Amino acid sequence: MKPILTTAIIAASLFTSAAYAAPAKSTPAASSDSMSSAGSSMGDNGFFFKPYVGADYQYSTLDYHGVTGSSFNYGQFFANSFNGGDVHIGARVHKYLGFEASYYQTASESKSALLGTTASSSSKFHGESLDAMGYLPLGGTKAELIALVGVNNAKATGSVAVSGTTYNGNASKTFAEFGGGAQYWINDNLSARILERYEDISGNVINSAWTTSAGLNWQF
Repeated sequence: MKPILTTAIIAASLFTSAAYAAPAKSTPAASSDSMSSAGSSMGDNGFFFKPYVGADYQYSTLDYHGVTGSSFNYGQFFANSFNGGDVHIGARVHKYLGFEASYYQTASESKSALLGTTASSSSKFHGESLDAMGYLPLGGTKAELIALVGVNNAKATGSVAVSGTTYNGNASKTFAEFGGGAQYWINDNLSARILERYEDISGNVINSAWTTSAGLNWQF
């Protein structure tokens, strides 16, 4: 997915810059077929407001920090991957630009036999994100590339059970995220997409995360 992410970010950034650098002019509305990939009948350089709602399945993998003063890292104590999902709302405001807010939550994931003992752990995450979305419609198709950059506010809860005693904890962190992917318009309102996000957490326990998501959007 990383080559897709890099291509999407570079291509969408270049085309978005080109769109805004072009002189403003009045253009006739494009046909439904020619603009189906963008889900709008507006002209290439026109602003509009097209709200949408959607949901994604998410799969996240975490990169943990090492434990200070030892050869261990926190990944030996907590789960490294999480299944989850999100619901989101957004708006397309230009052929090349949109915004999206989402709420996500993972399932609780467990890890047993910690360091060869009978101890076990359980952890999960939830939070909100707000992203700016750049789009690059692929001419003559119903597909488009997506680039995104935004901010994520995550909350983690975890527990460790040792000899019948459970120790609970929680933490929160706000951090930057960016990524990219692709979207395909099934019809004028319904689209399917896949995205890859890099999340620069830089916390005391977790260094970063990669989240892959796939889902559907309904545009009004």
